[in-house]
Amino acid sequence: MNRTVFIRQLAETANITEEQAVQVNEIMESHHLAGKNSKLAVVAEIKEKLDTDDETAKQISDTASQLIASNIRNKLLHPFGGNDEDK
Repeated sequence: MNRTVFIRQLAETANITEEQAVQVNEIMESHHLAGKNSKLAVVAEIKEKLDTDDETAKQISDTASQLIASNIRNKLLHPFGGNDEDK
């Protein structure tokens, strides 16, 4: 999944605008995603940049993380392509 597809999917899944999804993508790229402190930093930055509450920021962060994990899983299961997303 390339950046453009990720942003579009994040916008659709998290019910945010593409501009907001771009901001979330930049936040996710600027942090290591492993560890509780990183997750808290990501949620805090999403809350600040998107001017949203804690729960919404956490949901957006969780949605982005799930999309990333799904993409990694698909690449592991289909290392030479051929998964449904490539069609």
